[in-house]
Amino acid sequence: MNDIEFIYEKVKDSHNLHLANTSTLNEGFVWDVPVIYGESQQGRFCLYADEDVPNPHGIGFVFSVEYKGYTEQTEERLEIVAKCHTHWHPQTIEQAFEDINSFMAGKRIFKK
Repeated sequence: MNDIEFIYEKVKDSHNLHLANTSTLNEGFVWDVPVIYGESQQGRFCLYADEDVPNPHGIGFVFSVEYKGYTEQTEERLEIVAKCHTHWHPQTIEQAFEDINSFMAGKRIFKK
């Protein structure tokens, strides 16, 4: 079992998540690796092993997010902010668990 499958087994019962390979997602990935993906009120995410770590052993992940658009009240007006993409690199399995749980619970909101 690889790290992504291990992480998925630990969190799949807590959230509505899916396990696939990047090639089946048709999201423009250039390498085929296992990926966990899910959607929350914030948007959707993918977690996969960093391509620079050929055989990760608890290190080197990519957490890629597409946030839904939202509205924000400024002093002058209500502003609609377009959806945005971002990513970061959890360095350990524990950080990956924390990022999945936080994202799915809506506890973190990252703005561009």
